[in-house]
Amino acid sequence: MGGDGLALSPSVVMLTPDRQIDRRILLEADSLEAVGWHVTILAMPLDVVTADEDPRVIRIATEDVATSRSGFILNIYQWLCNHLPMNGNLMRLMKAFAWRLLADQETFHLNLFAETAFRYSPTVFLAHDLPMLPVARQAAERCGARLVYDSHELYSEQSFSGREKRRWAEIEGKHIGACDAVVTINPSIARELEQRYGLHDVKVVYNAERSAHSPERQWKFHETFGLDRKCKVLLLQGGLSAGRHIEVLVDAMRLVDDSLHLVIMGDGHLKARLRGMVERLRLSHTVHLHPAVSQKALIGFTASADAGIIPYQATCLNNYYCTPNKLFEYISAGLPILANDLPEIRRIISAHQIGMVGDFGTPEKVALFIAEFFGDAERLQRWRTNTLEARKVISWEHEAEKVVSIFEAFR
Repeated sequence: MGGDGLALSPSVVMLTPDRQIDRRILLEADSLEAVGWHVTILAMPLDVVTADEDPRVIRIATEDVATSRSGFILNIYQWLCNHLPMNGNLMRLMKAFAWRLLADQETFHLNLFAETAFRYSPTVFLAHDLPMLPVARQAAERCGARLVYDSHELYSEQSFSGREKRRWAEIEGKHIGACDAVVTINPSIARELEQRYGLHDVKVVYNAERSAHSPERQWKFHETFGLDRKCKVLLLQGGLSAGRHIEVLVDAMRLVDDSLHLVIMGDGHLKARLRGMVERLRLSHTVHLHPAVSQKALIGFTASADAGIIPYQATCLNNYYCTPNKLFEYISAGLPILANDLPEIRRIISAHQIGMVGDFGTPEKVALFIAEFFGDAERLQRWRTNTLEARKVISWEHEAEKVVSIFEAFR
């Protein structure tokens, strides 16, 4: 069996290029373990090892690459991550410089992960997102394992330079045909992958949340910020990074009635800038910044709002097709949703009648949209009722069946 040490159970080694393990990965791991699979997750090293690390997570052996070119670049990259906004212009420029002059995207990740990945001989190698696909393919071919690719986004169509986009698309085209199964997050990206690479039957597994327990209305934000319970709370949760149109949302709150409050819950490099905006625009009475909370506590906090908002703009094709985690977390918590008009988000909101989409192009348009959204109390309550019904369908319990079906075919 190799490094996982279990000869009788089917096993999967998941690879992720991230340090923080995405909720999707952990849910897939839980679902496979529930039907008898042994799961190992290989991930980037943490700056500081935490006591509550998931026991399934193995950090790549940094001592093996510390003196290598990739290890040197990784150290620089991690320093940049700690000091620059992840999606900011300067960070994009630095990434483009690194990929062009210091390393190739494919060999960089191979050099970092191969030493650790090659220690395992599982039933399946699962590449979570494009940077891990070449690594997972080589590791699978070495030991005769099956290969699954889970594309968390339309990776090559992010806000990269033209050269980066072409190189990532080239890497994807080189390896995706070797996969025994390809999975992605929504129908638009599935269709795009099928058309680009001549694939058939790309599986769709939504980033849904568990819905085992019906959410009860909470008042955490009202209590934290001293709000009257008659006040309506609009919630934006998730990472606070550039390119998500959050500044326009804050600016729009200048034009919104004081009975409506915006809570921004999350952390990231944009937080200091947002705090400065709130102070400069004198919005501290209606715009509130709340730190990120653990995934375990998240839905309880989410259920303390009256609605959730998704302000993302179509700055690239990947954003245009996005279905971010917060969409499903809002649904799980029973929140109606207002969002910028993007096709996959619109499709889910419209199909289940759980909110509105509109034009978020300017602060003035956002403010009008917020006022319209909250202007009809009966409609808002109807959306909430519909959301509680939608969460029974759009749930991880349903998505888990798809994941298990894919992997059980490889036992």
